[in-house]
Parts: sequence; C-alpha cells; structure tokens
Amino acid sequence: MGIWLALSSKVKTWLAVAGGVVLALFYAYIKGRTDHGKADEVEELNEYVETRRRIDEGTIPRDADAALEWLRKRQSGGDM
Repeated sequence: MGIWLALSSKVKTWLAVAGGVVLALFYAYIKGRTDHGKADEVEELNEYVETRRRIDEGTIPRDADAALEWLRKRQSGGDM
C-alpha cells in the first residue's frame, strides 16, 4: 500500500483507466464466449427440430407386405 500512496495522482489516474480497459476487455471476452455457447445450443436445437420434422413427414409402411416391398426397393436402389 505504501507504493500506491507514493504515486502521483496522474499515474493513479492512468493506472485506473488501464485497469478499466482491461476489465472491459475481459468482460467482452466472457460475454462473447457465453453468447457463442448459446448460439451453438440454438443451432443444435434447430437441427433437432428439422430432423424430427423429416422423420414425422416420412412414409412408413403400415403392413408387412408394404414393408417388404419398401425394403426390396431400397436394397435394389429403387425409388423409396
């Protein structure tokens, strides 16, 4: 604490400003990382919604004969 008292007021002001700038940069860095994490989570949820929509719109054979025919077409490379 003795060094702090011995410094002139101009030096104290410059140190305070420099400390404020460092804190502002640190805050921006932390905020950016948090926002990036949230953006990744939103993107992942949107991908899930899109996948679920495609699954729900898919055609599923309801009886055994239709299911076998669908598998045959799929195995031969025919249109699904």
